[in-house]
Amino acid sequence: MTPSEIFLASMTSKKTRKLIKRNIHKVDEVGVEITGPFFKIRAVVYMKVKGKTCNAVCLDFKEEGNDLNRFVDWRANNSYQILENIVVIPSIAPEFWNFPATCRQIHSIHSYVCDVFNINALNLSVRFPSDIYHECFDIGTVKKCTITDVELDNASLVKLFNKQKNMNLLIVENTREIFAFGSKDSFRHVPTVILRNAQARANVLLTRFQGQHGLLENCSLSGFYVNALMKLWSENEMDNLVSLIAYQSSQRLFDYEKVLGDLEWYLKHPERNTLIASRVEKPSEKRIYPYKSIITQEHQFEADTFDCDGGYDVVRNSDGKRATVKISKDYFMFFVWP
Repeated sequence: MTPSEIFLASMTSKKTRKLIKRNIHKVDEVGVEITGPFFKIRAVVYMKVKGKTCNAVCLDFKEEGNDLNRFVDWRANNSYQILENIVVIPSIAPEFWNFPATCRQIHSIHSYVCDVFNINALNLSVRFPSDIYHECFDIGTVKKCTITDVELDNASLVKLFNKQKNMNLLIVENTREIFAFGSKDSFRHVPTVILRNAQARANVLLTRFQGQHGLLENCSLSGFYVNALMKLWSENEMDNLVSLIAYQSSQRLFDYEKVLGDLEWYLKHPERNTLIASRVEKPSEKRIYPYKSIITQEHQFEADTFDCDGGYDVVRNSDGKRATVKISKDYFMFFVWP
């Protein structure tokens, strides 16, 4: 049965619902995706099963003419549509258009689906474009947030990041090439951040990230900012950092020679720097970095990604903490050893 079919079956009787809950297959995640312009919002409750995303139910919130109809309980609504991919869509027209009414509808159906599929409804996953008002899904603690097309200067997003202090994973799928300073990059405090098509935003994460794990895909790396990251880490300015992996865009050039030049300087003049560098040349089974991040649930790494043989070891003079740098024209990786 598809998730939508399971959802519909669960509504037939309490006995059926209990039977489904006892025998349901493992679901990794239940989340809410918000799409559409203001006054015509669609909320999709989706789930992930073994990495595949499946839609369970959709809710349409829309204004009909100049009058808004009464508040509709989705469980009593008989205007369901069954689409080709068997997604259930009740049309919702609240008594009056405001965020609390919309939130109640979304919260109600999200909680129901989480209950059927045995998922904690308090750990919310959300997915939305940056021009959607985040109040639409202000229904719980956002643990995972995916923004599909975003200008991170958006004031609503700053409010979201400031309010959702317990967010542990932020995925930004496409950032616009706008570089901003100050409070506009408040997302940098999220413990785990993935920027896809990062472009200019790579430099913000390289030098201002205060989280633990970062992944940059299809980004525009600069030797200046990579060197700045190593300097900041050596001065204990990025002390939370555990790992940062950045893949260079094939359309852009990465002046990684500047970074190699600095690493060679650290290697030859250890007494004059906050970092001591050494080149790793002898193969060793112990050189496999123990990467432990929820990023592995979102990205499949190549088998040799965490093999640190052939990289550079850097040791922080202040406390002896060690990290490994892997670098080429195609990537930059920084792993802090436990």
